[in-house]
Amino acid sequence: MKKNWGIKIFKKLHKWPAIVIAFFAIAFAFSGIIMNHRQLFSPIDVSRKLLPSNYTYNNWNLAAVRSSTKIDSTSILMYGNIGIWKTADDFKTFDDFNQGFHKGIDNKKIYAVVLYKNVLFAGTQLGLYKRKIGSDWEKIKLTVNEDRIADLALKTTHYWF
Repeated sequence: MKKNWGIKIFKKLHKWPAIVIAFFAIAFAFSGIIMNHRQLFSPIDVSRKLLPSNYTYNNWNLAAVRSSTKIDSTSILMYGNIGIWKTADDFKTFDDFNQGFHKGIDNKKIYAVVLYKNVLFAGTQLGLYKRKIGSDWEKIKLTVNEDRIADLALKTTHYWF
């Protein structure tokens, strides 16, 4: 009789912690799949209103704006985690400059923008893009496995023939 009582207690003590641990293990596995397949899930946006308050942009924090690039005598591009925005009136108004990027905030995480011979190049979380003045952004196919571009720099080459 005492043996059955010990086994019942052991089963209860084993069962409930195992259920709780299994729940967390499944949650970790699911989030790991999402994080490791970022491009697959990149079109899905979660509103920042649904997230905790420390995820809210306030005074351009959280890398909302990383930097800016002057594209002509009157226009400046501001870019960062919120995409690319054009201003031409001393930062009073901003125009969306994200035409051509795929849907989803991961596709609009901009790390660098460079202007070279009237062509803009943008290094993003998910690849390298180019845009001629007056057109939309186009993705440049790279011959590497990892598309993430952390920075861009111009290099001039001189040939001495």
